[in-house]
Amino acid sequence: MAEVKSKIREAVTDFPLFRGYEEKERFFLVLGLLLSRQISFARAAELAGLSREELSFLLDKLSIEYNFLTEEDIKSERESVERLLEELGE
Repeated sequence: MAEVKSKIREAVTDFPLFRGYEEKERFFLVLGLLLSRQISFARAAELAGLSREELSFLLDKLSIEYNFLTEEDIKSERESVERLLEELGE
């Protein structure tokens, strides 16, 4: 367990964004909460000390995919579009 903690601390320390360890650690915590859908995107930006645009830009540059919709929402939207296209004869 100590080895895992050491590797995590090393990864956080080596993260090129943010200056202090605490800022880096907070960013990773916020990122985890956001991706596990425990906080909203707006709250994540606030906790990270970034604007929504900055957080969106940062996630894009880090190639972290974040979707505002759940898988169920996406499925529902896709089905709605398919029904509409069928009704329109497309």
